Amino acid sequence: MFGTLIWRIKEAMAVLSGKKKTVSPKKSVSQLEKNIRNLKPYEIQNQELADYINSVSIEFCFAEFGENRVNAGGNQFNVNRLEPSLSTLRKYFPNAKYTVYSDFDLEIQGVNLKKIVVSPVKDDGHPRHLYRKTGYFKYKSLLESDADFKCVIDTDMFVVSEEIYRLVYLTEIFGFCAAYNPRNLLKRDMQISLDAKEITDLSGGFGHSYNQSPMTLWKNHEQGTKFYENCCKQVIQNPFRNSGIMWNAARETGFSPYLLPAEFCVCAGDEGIGNEVMLHVGHPSVAKFYNVKI
Repeated sequence: MFGTLIWRIKEAMAVLSGKKKTVSPKKSVSQLEKNIRNLKPYEIQNQELADYINSVSIEFCFAEFGENRVNAGGNQFNVNRLEPSLSTLRKYFPNAKYTVYSDFDLEIQGVNLKKIVVSPVKDDGHPRHLYRKTGYFKYKSLLESDADFKCVIDTDMFVVSEEIYRLVYLTEIFGFCAAYNPRNLLKRDMQISLDAKEITDLSGGFGHSYNQSPMTLWKNHEQGTKFYENCCKQVIQNPFRNSGIMWNAARETGFSPYLLPAEFCVCAGDEGIGNEVMLHVGHPSVAKFYNVKI
């Protein structure tokens, strides 16, 4: 005990003298410029991991509605509608299936288009209609895919690490996953976000607020399937912000996705977290910090 006390005093003195910091400085994966034009195919070095990934059928899905690209994060992109997510995913998953749900002719080589003519989300006059519709077809895409591993992802994500393969394994273990939301608390998300509603059940909003990119599902996982089916039902019956939709679905079914750590969706405020897997470069501060050029 006395030795521990001496160590703590020495540590405190080091901090006071400036020789040691209490918080590690922020680190990035690299400050070299990153863009989709200089990507090189990636070859898995771990043979066990390579065999595992090659044994799994994989599909990535996108939901893009409205011909004018609007990025809620604030960044602007003058590239292919599915970029930079599509190219950075293809670097690591060249043999995966890629599908986009859309209400217009979004023709991209190697991407399967599912054009939606009639939508079950009947609130066309609402200013958030396209966001709600997009949320519905994100959930729907996971349910309709026949791949072992299915993942729906926003188009403003930049994959920066081979650790993306771990998402496949995590999904097999837990059945379905969803990304961490930097607002964390559902109550806070409902207080400061658009298209929100008060959480009136006895939780008081003291649950996790999920992000919708990435979301995953493993084939034939019963609880995950019921959860995303309920999300679809919630959007049709009571459409509002998707984090609230997911809470209502979790409350009704008793099932919730495995919460992915922030490294799988690095948003504004999480820059320099270390071990980054996917960057949400729709947030200008994230793109700037990691020197991503779109």
